[in-house]
Formats: sequence, C-alpha cells, structure tokens
Amino acid sequence: MKFSHLADCHLGSWRQPELRQLNLESFKKAIDISIREKVDFVLIAGDLFDSAYPPIEILEETFFQLKQLKDAKIECYIIAGSHDYSSSGKTFLSVLEKAGFCINLFKPELKQEKIFLNPVIHKNIEMSNCRTLRFSRFLLCIHA
Repeated sequence: MKFSHLADCHLGSWRQPELRQLNLESFKKAIDISIREKVDFVLIAGDLFDSAYPPIEILEETFFQLKQLKDAKIECYIIAGSHDYSSSGKTFLSVLEKAGFCINLFKPELKQEKIFLNPVIHKNIEMSNCRTLRFSRFLLCIHA
C-alpha cells in the first residue's frame, strides 16, 4: 500500500504574494505527484489552511486540487489542526467533507459518558484521530 502524507500546509499563510503562490505551488506539486504515483490515498494531517477563514482564491485552488484527487479516484482523508478551527470550534474542513472531497478522521461517539473513536477503514487500514483543545493525535492501524 502506498499513500501520501501531507501536514502543515498552511495554505494562505503568507502576506507576500510571491510566497503565498510558492506555498500553493508546493501543495499542487504534492497532489500532482500523488496522482502520478497512483497512491492508494492521501492523508492531510492538520493545518491544511493557516486560518479558519482562508481567502477565497485559496479555497478555489484547494477545491480544484482536491477535485483532481477525486477524479483520479484517490481518497483523501483529513485531520483538522489548530489553525483549521474558528473560535466557535467550527472548521472549514467540514465543508470539504460535505462536498465529497475528503473524509474527516475525527469521528467521536459519546456512549455512557465515554468517548469512543470510530475508525475510518480504508482497505486493511484503520485510521482515527483523537483531538483535544491543545493537540491532535493520529492513529493508524494496519491489519494483515
């Protein structure tokens, strides 16, 4: 099994247009390589955006790149990082998931006052995300 692991992309983070464009080009290149190498899935592990409210041009390009993955039939799994959340606790990543571009790995369930993590299964891999206010942890289990 082959997958791409991206983290801390911080799209939209640079004030200087040249650096913001370079940052976006790096993301595009990672997506292009993932498609060319025919990975089984892409995992974006935190801070896809630098802000909970990314600029519209960053959103447009990000949606376009994630659509490229979808068109190539490559699943994209995502974990929210600290920069992805607004002060209300919401994240734009839920919009990406609702649009069908990615699957959020944070799937908690409350049962009898206990929190259970529901893993997302991709072939023989279970993935889940445990998040607190200060950090996020990713768990990957491979079953033979």
